[in-house]
Amino acid sequence: MVTKFQFEQVSKLVDSGVTNYVQIRQQVGLTSDQLNDILENVEYYNQYFAEQDRMEQERLAEEARKKKHWWQKR
Repeated sequence: MVTKFQFEQVSKLVDSGVTNYVQIRQQVGLTSDQLNDILENVEYYNQYFAEQDRMEQERLAEEARKKKHWWQKR
């Protein structure tokens, strides 16, 4: 599975105008199949990682709501 970091780095490189796939693969540390997967499914990965971020934010917000203040008994 491609990590969020790898996906973001590929996106940045492509947006900056790098079109040499070998150079992208070497800089990000991907196999040929992984790079092809990212390039063919950009929208899927955008949605997938956005959903992961949303779920993480909800989890953090829930933990913050459950946390007691220092003056409250535990």
